[in-house]
Amino acid sequence: MEALSGVTEDLTRDAESIAKRIAALPFEAQVAALNAVRAILHDASPFRDEPVDLVLWLATDKVRANDYNPNSVAPPEMKLLETSIAEDGYTQPIVVWNHDGKNEVIDGFHRHRVGKESQPIRERVMSYLPVVVINDGRVELGDRMASTIRHNRARGKHKV
Repeated sequence: MEALSGVTEDLTRDAESIAKRIAALPFEAQVAALNAVRAILHDASPFRDEPVDLVLWLATDKVRANDYNPNSVAPPEMKLLETSIAEDGYTQPIVVWNHDGKNEVIDGFHRHRVGKESQPIRERVMSYLPVVVINDGRVELGDRMASTIRHNRARGKHKV
């Protein structure tokens, strides 16, 4: 057990060193470095098959809404979502499908909208959005739509 503790201490020192180097970079380079380091750690993770194990920050212009979201949110609930993100931050990443460098929203359509349309939030997150990527089995549009529906129904609200 002591050997494991020593390895953990060494890795922690390495991580602290990497964190200091990242903090010294310009903003866009910081984001790119954080995403790259997270991806490397994700590859080593025992949870690498779970999308939430790798939350990335992508520029808002790299994330596009889908054109098939069956959910609608009334203006008061959209304002509540904006308030929630403003007060608590992004507590859930936006689920995207990545193909040829394009990231289409699978789940989080309205969180995506808030991140793009709310000026205070957009400024706070510097026009970036937290995302997780799912690709396995989502090649066809129908597969992606089914995933969106599953996410919506799992929350208990879905309008066809």
